[in-house]
Amino acid sequence: MSDFHDAAADDRPERVEGSGAWSAEASRDSADAPHRAAHLDLQALANWLPRLGAVLWLDRPVRRVAPLRAVTGSRGLLLLDHPALDALARSTALTAHTQVTPHGPREWLAFRDASGETLAKLYLLPDTDYLAWDEMTVATALAPRAEEPARWHAHAAFLRQALARIGSAWQARLFKFEQRKLPWLQTLDARSPLRLSLLGLELARLIARSEGAELVSPLHAA
Repeated sequence: MSDFHDAAADDRPERVEGSGAWSAEASRDSADAPHRAAHLDLQALANWLPRLGAVLWLDRPVRRVAPLRAVTGSRGLLLLDHPALDALARSTALTAHTQVTPHGPREWLAFRDASGETLAKLYLLPDTDYLAWDEMTVATALAPRAEEPARWHAHAAFLRQALARIGSAWQARLFKFEQRKLPWLQTLDARSPLRLSLLGLELARLIARSEGAELVSPLHAA
């Protein structure tokens, strides 16, 4: 991965494709028609997420009396311990993506609701286990969709930041998933990784800035 090269020195907005019309998340999500998304089997995915190691998790806070914390399926009950995982309970589909940015290739998952709206994103970091990622995409038949190389467009970059301030902005967290299994019950939790490389930390900052997200995790490099 070369995404993190010169990230600390480059404080420019993310270079994204621009056009005369703009919609939120246009550079990544507008090209994804609903039929491209795979059905989300959350209980099966929960077996893979802990194997990835450190990742960057983005979600939008929602105003609810209480977050959705349980999902029932053929394998029993899945409890979501971290409040930010509420987005998983509300998602019905997911897509995998890869894109070449000015800083190198980037890979992520997008979790979507029934209307196709993106509720959460999971970005790979240099600290992520890429062998586990490859095994997961094969086992779930979730082949990453190739994106067009991103190009800089000042107007689109400005609007992305403005929409993030006006609307419900992303929150970004450094996560490492944890799973516990009991008969007919499993739990999925997420905690900040105990160690993260300096390269991983810089890339997390770069992605958060490009998404207009607030990075709310403790920032400590190993």
